[in-house]
Order: sequence, then C-alpha cells, then structure tokens
Amino acid sequence: MFRMGLKLLFMIVCAVSVVKANDFKRFELQPYGGFTASGSIPLRAEDDASSGSIAVDSSYHMGATCSLNLNELDAIEWRWQRQFSKGRLRTEINGGQSPASATQFNLTIDQIHMNFLHHYEIADPKIMPYVMGGLGATIYHGSGNGRSDSKKYFSFALGGGVKYYFSSYFGLRAEARWSPTLHSASDSGFWCSIGGAGANCLINLKASLQHQLDMTAGIVFRF
Repeated sequence: MFRMGLKLLFMIVCAVSVVKANDFKRFELQPYGGFTASGSIPLRAEDDASSGSIAVDSSYHMGATCSLNLNELDAIEWRWQRQFSKGRLRTEINGGQSPASATQFNLTIDQIHMNFLHHYEIADPKIMPYVMGGLGATIYHGSGNGRSDSKKYFSFALGGGVKYYFSSYFGLRAEARWSPTLHSASDSGFWCSIGGAGANCLINLKASLQHQLDMTAGIVFRF
C-alpha cells in the first residue's frame, strides 16, 4: 500500500510539472468598450448626381471577443460590437443639403466579424503587439418617423493593438481599427423610411463605403 501511494504521488507530481511547463493558453475572452468615429454615407442618384448623404454620429460602443489561439503567435477570433448612435438624412434641395437636425433618427449598429490576429514577440514577454484583419457583416437598426427597420451589409476591418498580460490568466488589450462598410445600390428605401423623406425620397444608393475608426480597450481572460 505504501509503495502504491508513492507511485500515485509520483504520477501526480509529474502531471503537475507537465501542466506548469506547458503554459500555453488556448482561449481568450474579452469584454470591451470604446469610441467609434463615424463617417457619412454618400448618396447618389442613378445618373451619378449627388443626392445628399446619411450622417452617422460618432458615439460609444461595447462588445466582446472570443479568440482561439492556433499557436503562440496566431489566433482566429469572433467579434461582436454594438454602437449606439444617431443618423440624419441630408437630402439636397436646390443644390444645397437640408438642415442636419430636420431628419434625425435613432441608429444602432451591430458588427459581427471573424478576425485573424498575428502577434509579435518583443523583449518584454508580458507585452504582445499585434495586427489584425477581419471580414463580416454590419447591421443597421434604425427607428424614426414612426417606423423601424434593419439592413445588413458586408464589412471588413484592418487594425492593430497591444496586449499586456499581468499573469498567464488575464491582462489588458487596447486596439484601433479601420472598419469600412460597403453599401449597395438597392437599399434606399431603408434610409428614406426611417429618415422621414417619405414618397418624395428619390435617393438611390450607389455602391459606396462608410468609413469608421474604432478605438477600444478591455480586459482579457485566458484559459
């Protein structure tokens, strides 16, 4: 019985040693918050003449990421982000745009992306800078003029940031991203209805990008 106990103790010590030797963490979770600097969405008629724009206010956002570390430097990541903003439909009247305050509506913007991250090793092992790129969808939820609707568009993102690990289990992450959204030519009805332009709205969206810059920070949990 004594020998069996020694063997069991030896096996436990060996197992603990292996776990400590292999400090690689496979998963990371990060709740975060930040600020989005939003650009306007240009609107053009079918003859390519300018018809105004959709102004999207810069505002705060919140979200979360879930990462799978493929190795010590590379990871794939699912990202969800929600921005709380307001929009204004600026239609052109006699060569000029309508007042910005006349057609304000509530706008919530969800972004769902799959990202790829590549990290870089530097002298301080607690600090890991990285670059990232992602693809996914941006969903606009608008409400105004007694109406509510939503529309989904393709979007992508490029950016970079830095992670600082206080321990092998948690740290901080800060990031900046450029995340354009591609708007199609067939969705003018969405913006016209919530913008309050009604039947007089003759806007046709031509394929165009809405440019946004995100700045985020949050806590990273590793396991």
